Amino acid sequence: MYSDQSNHKPSFLIHLLWEGLLLFFVPIPVMANEADTLRNVILDSIVVSSIKLPSASWTMPVASTTIDAQMMERRQMNEMKDFTASIPNFIMVDRDTRLTSSVFVRGVGSLINTPGVAMYVDGVPHFEKSSFDINLTEIEKVEFLRGPQGTLFGRNAMGGIILVHTTSPFRRQGTKLRLSYGSFNDRRITVSHLKKINQAFAYGITADYNHSDGYIHNNYHNNENADKLNAASLNGRMEWRPRTNLSLRLVNGFEYVKQGAFAYGDVNEETNGVDSVNINHDSYYDRKIYDSGLQVDFHTPYFWFRAQTSLQLLDDTYNVDQDASPRDLYYAVQSEKQRLLSEEINIKNVTAGRYGWNFGLFAFNHAIDRSTDVFIRIANPTYQLEKKYDDDSRGIAFYHQSQLQITSQLILEAGIRYDMERAHSIHTENKLTADTVALRNEYDSPLTFSQWTPKISLQYRFNRDNQLYATWAKGYKTGGFNTVFEEEQERTFGPEKSWNYEIGGKAGLWGQRLFAEFALFYIDMQNQQVKQLLDMQGVKIFNAGSSVSKGMELSLRASPTSDLNVNISYGYTHATFSSYTYSSEADYTGKCLPFVPRHTLSAGADFSVPFTSALSDRLLLQANYTGMGEIYWHENNRVKQPFYGLLNASAGVEKGKLNLTFWAKNILNSKYLGYYFEASGRTLGKPGKPFTAGISLGYSL
Repeated sequence: MYSDQSNHKPSFLIHLLWEGLLLFFVPIPVMANEADTLRNVILDSIVVSSIKLPSASWTMPVASTTIDAQMMERRQMNEMKDFTASIPNFIMVDRDTRLTSSVFVRGVGSLINTPGVAMYVDGVPHFEKSSFDINLTEIEKVEFLRGPQGTLFGRNAMGGIILVHTTSPFRRQGTKLRLSYGSFNDRRITVSHLKKINQAFAYGITADYNHSDGYIHNNYHNNENADKLNAASLNGRMEWRPRTNLSLRLVNGFEYVKQGAFAYGDVNEETNGVDSVNINHDSYYDRKIYDSGLQVDFHTPYFWFRAQTSLQLLDDTYNVDQDASPRDLYYAVQSEKQRLLSEEINIKNVTAGRYGWNFGLFAFNHAIDRSTDVFIRIANPTYQLEKKYDDDSRGIAFYHQSQLQITSQLILEAGIRYDMERAHSIHTENKLTADTVALRNEYDSPLTFSQWTPKISLQYRFNRDNQLYATWAKGYKTGGFNTVFEEEQERTFGPEKSWNYEIGGKAGLWGQRLFAEFALFYIDMQNQQVKQLLDMQGVKIFNAGSSVSKGMELSLRASPTSDLNVNISYGYTHATFSSYTYSSEADYTGKCLPFVPRHTLSAGADFSVPFTSALSDRLLLQANYTGMGEIYWHENNRVKQPFYGLLNASAGVEKGKLNLTFWAKNILNSKYLGYYFEASGRTLGKPGKPFTAGISLGYSL
């Protein structure tokens, strides 16, 4: 079923969604004399948590999806991978560990190295995908802006941006305790305390611990699973508002993760599954992250000034059995220390009028010390390859965005950004045999590049809730350094860029009981960064060819009554190489890009029922279905994962400050591949998560 000969088709519901798209082209009644709301911004820092987006994303000419805390809690969304397929054309590949969680949006992304989608947590940038998959605790909302956001956010926002906002203690106060237990001995405890001391000062602190025995059995170690997990986090937040027009926010977060790694077994095409893992070497991933961000807000009746200073420290170790077998042939240990310091300054006008402006500066310094030791036991005598990398990159960017209200309903938004980066990498490689150390390679590699990223949007607003827009924008993904390569000229790879075209619309109908959104997009990617597997060494990146990604997105959210919420979203992406010759024997032109689902589908409903009794005040019911596929695993398109779906549900009761929830995921126990690759003549993969169920207990003080 995982071969290319499968002819599985999406459900009938997908075809209905295509027909539903036509409804958006029926003219929406224009409301005359509608008051202009584009320049009216909320200046209260307890409302605004993103450094450059003061207005609600719904009013912006961009495809966006927001998941709030209530939906996350009811759907048991505890980590970033849980959003896969719940967001149109969004996938975080459940590849191995939190180090290797790669994000793709609309066919744009990266399996290794620099991501194609940017992420900010309370304004703190996350440059590397190794820091994307984090614990999500005391979250107010997570915003997904799809399409290039390079004008305001710069590097690696080519596919979009993820904005994570934690809860402000000015907005909510109190103490919350949540306990959860589920299948595979999955245990989670979260404690948070938010307090407003007075009108000027508030603070919050959150602690979280999660343990799982894992679900992938390792036959070599009969009593252990290969994907066990332990994770803990501690986050603090302080907000100070000494004056009505001045506020300061300091956030600090620490997270520790240790989990099993390289839990791959041979893919059995007859059973459409993965054989048991059988590895002798203890494989694990150990990661520590510290984030800190200081944000300063100052506003007058004429302008709004904001500055954000951010620091991220990451220290991790990846120890893996590279031969994925019970034989002692190869294993590798990769250690990495990252230090990222960034500063952003932004100023915009807030006066009413037809013209608005926004200026900003962004600067960063990113240092990575990495070492990789490969132990080769199959040779006689055995030997070790010791590789060390000292990478340093720094950059500065200037950006401007203007907004012109041509008429009361027609708005032109245009911006441009200039990024300049200088990077440097020193690499040494030694071969260690017994007491002998031989220098094999030594490189000192510089890399310099700059990029202009313009963006133009034309927006027609029927009223505050209804709009049509068209956008043209350039995006880029930064260049970098390969950690494995065969020749010196392969040490570096250059930036990837894209030209993006999008039209879309948003509508709020029937007294805001129904919200609908659609987008059509076309992405032309050039100088594309593609991967090549070097057997038993790793993956290298090089620039080759180009590709085109085109598709559509449709989202509907309805509240027929105050107790019922229904949502459905669908994404379609057709991403193919327009030119890519891998070698004289392999031409991938016309082939589909790997790791990009053709369809993503999400449908769900939440129902709240007043149920007054001695045991409950309210009954909460929730069910949702997410589907995804087809997904090709390699540029040759030989093997793919067909479309599959997961059915999830929960039922809970609330009584005063206490709530109890029973939940289940993948209720139908659908079988699918989470990841697939080929190495040394073997087809290896990771099975998707099976049926799980559990109970969650929450108490608020």
